[in-house]
Amino acid sequence: MSCKASLLTIGDELLIGQVLNSNAQWMSERLTEIGWEVTAHLTVGDREDSIRDAVSFLLKSSDALLIGGGLGPTHDDITLEVLSRFFKVPLEMDQEWLGTLEQFFRSRNREMTENNRKQAFLLKGATRIDNDCGTAAGQFLEEGKTSVFVMPGVPHEMKSMMERFVLPNLGSKSLASGERILKTTLLTTGVGESALASRLDPFVRKVASIPSMTLAFLPSLTTVRLRLQMRCRTPEEEAFFAEMTSELQSACGEDYFGREPGSIDALVITRLRELNRTLALAESCTGGLVTHRLTQIPGASKVLRGAIIPYQEELKQSELGIPGALLESRGVVSGETARAMAEGVRRKWGTDYGLATTGYLGPTGGDPFAPVGTVWIALAHAGGTVAREYRYENHRERNKERAAQSAIDCLRRNLQAGP
Repeated sequence: MSCKASLLTIGDELLIGQVLNSNAQWMSERLTEIGWEVTAHLTVGDREDSIRDAVSFLLKSSDALLIGGGLGPTHDDITLEVLSRFFKVPLEMDQEWLGTLEQFFRSRNREMTENNRKQAFLLKGATRIDNDCGTAAGQFLEEGKTSVFVMPGVPHEMKSMMERFVLPNLGSKSLASGERILKTTLLTTGVGESALASRLDPFVRKVASIPSMTLAFLPSLTTVRLRLQMRCRTPEEEAFFAEMTSELQSACGEDYFGREPGSIDALVITRLRELNRTLALAESCTGGLVTHRLTQIPGASKVLRGAIIPYQEELKQSELGIPGALLESRGVVSGETARAMAEGVRRKWGTDYGLATTGYLGPTGGDPFAPVGTVWIALAHAGGTVAREYRYENHRERNKERAAQSAIDCLRRNLQAGP
């Protein structure tokens, strides 16, 4: 049986959306990496009944319960008081930690106020988890079959305690159980979730017949991630998981571009460097977003020679050499214009590739041949020039992100097709 963990995060700021609950995501990822199965997340406000009911519920099905938040010095930080009453154990002043707190404030030439003394209390019988970057100590105790860890909600303080104390403790227990959780996430782009799911239906059915394995589709604006996960104990099961991963990758076809934590931007820059190819960009509707993304990757300067944003029609003519007659007859948003832009920027800087975008992102613009949401992307290289039309919705920001992703993906597919 796998080791099961649950997370309880506490704070009104999380419930009302004032603060993003990034702690739960980070903790879940790290627990999964060491072989624990995270079965529940609960977030409650700074209310005694809410905290009490949540702890009672999660203890019933958890080998480990990780509690975060409510350890500060203010009146609404009540986690320890609630746990003291729930577990029926008193809070005791930890004189050693009190001394540490006093030294902490002296070293920073700050006054330690009376309410900070609250952070030196421990649940009787609990093991203190030292805080090396803050004032609230963590706590560890065993409640029946469940290991309970109490940590601050401040992300860097929580992460330090997790790395130094919690993960080593739980990692030894998962190793003792003999079971590991293997996980990989494949990345796809250029295909919708429903179309990809239809294509992968035979594989989905195969996974459904394996009790220890799961497959999840995780769509976003520009990608569909595929998380494959399996509980295993033996080397043979690990080898089977690797085979299934390869099978899934093959089934994704050309829409697959890598695995987390990889990125399509890094893949393109790496591939250009491997092939010793250069790139120039002409971005109209994307306004430099493609350039921004690619220049975020170290080493981009080795392959990206330059970029231009010919946003207005006259710049398309003067900087890229596009005939005015073409723009007048075909329009600024057309396959012909996109091709001319890609060829013009490639010629301008003498590169192996010229990549261009032009479109009507909305909410205004468009014409009878290219309504709002129309984007043309073109790629010029020694083998010729290709252009493709995309039709998006009437939402400027989302259309811009999609167009930039599609442009980078157009280049990626050409680069992966061969030298």
